[in-house]
Amino acid sequence: MKKVKVFFHPIDGSGALTISWSSEPKGDAVEARRGSGVGFFSKRGDLLSVIFDEVKADNDRQVLEFIRDRIEITVKKGKVIHSLTQRKIKIGPRLRKRGSKRIQTV
Repeated sequence: MKKVKVFFHPIDGSGALTISWSSEPKGDAVEARRGSGVGFFSKRGDLLSVIFDEVKADNDRQVLEFIRDRIEITVKKGKVIHSLTQRKIKIGPRLRKRGSKRIQTV
C-alpha cells in the first residue's frame, strides 16, 4: 500500500482537499469524469494525486471517477477518510490486431 498524504486546510468551513500517493512530478491535470475535481497520473496511467474542488469541513461525502480509478472521501468534523478503487481495463481483440491503443473499461 502506498503512503498517503492528505492536505485539507478549509477556510470559512470549506476548501480544496488534496490526496497524494507520490512525490514524483505530476504533469497536467485531468478533469474527473464524475465529481468536481482533477487527478494527476504518471506516464503509465497510475494515479499520483487528486484534488477535490470544494469540500465542507463539517460533513461531506464526494466521489471522483476517472477511466480506471474511483476515489471516495467522507469528511466528519474535519477528519478525512478516503477509499480508492481501481477498475481493470481490457483491450478488445479487434483493437489489439490493428495496433490501436484505445481501451475499454470493464
